[in-house]
Amino acid sequence: MIDKKTNRRSLIGAGALIAGGSLVSVPAMAAEPKPKAWQPAVEQQDLWMDIPGTAHRIVWDTSTAKGFSDAAAYAGNFYVANKLGYGLEAKSLGVILIARSRSTPFAYNSSIWAKYGAMFAGILKLEGDEAEHAKTANPLLVDGKEGADTSTLGHLIGLGTRFAVCGLATKGIAGHIAKEVDKSADPIEADLRANLIPGGTMVAAGVVAINRAQEFGYTFAVTE
Repeated sequence: MIDKKTNRRSLIGAGALIAGGSLVSVPAMAAEPKPKAWQPAVEQQDLWMDIPGTAHRIVWDTSTAKGFSDAAAYAGNFYVANKLGYGLEAKSLGVILIARSRSTPFAYNSSIWAKYGAMFAGILKLEGDEAEHAKTANPLLVDGKEGADTSTLGHLIGLGTRFAVCGLATKGIAGHIAKEVDKSADPIEADLRANLIPGGTMVAAGVVAINRAQEFGYTFAVTE
């Protein structure tokens, strides 16, 4: 009898605990917060890349004279193909050409080439008519008139193409020129920076521009 009463009391006690669930509640497991997707930081000096109203964006990386010339041609094709195939105007397209390393001089205007074009021709290993023309003007910078060669900088500038110009390469070029003319590099660098082609922006380095442009949604393209 004692055992039966004891068991009965135990059951009644357990029932009371269950009925008054608030007395012995099991805390719910807190759901672990989902990690936020990584987002790149936006630097103020890179905001020029974020062109309003563009439906498609592409950036070319260039580091040689041939690479820059080829990229200019491909950029011209990009505009033409989007117009013919999709009816998209140039203003709907974000196009950037990066000039770094040996292609950097192409991003300086003709007044700079008139001063240092002979040295640029040597740096870029230009030959023939192109080398001769380089002594007085940027050989790729011509007016973007109707019917002009779509690979010329003048034509691309007229369509709104932008150019990222390597600051580190510019400093190196200024140092090279300074040795040749036996002058201080600082004023030469300042002169180069102040005389970019229309649509040109001096960036910390071309390799940084490669990174930032892709963070702004540009498709990456490269030439030899």
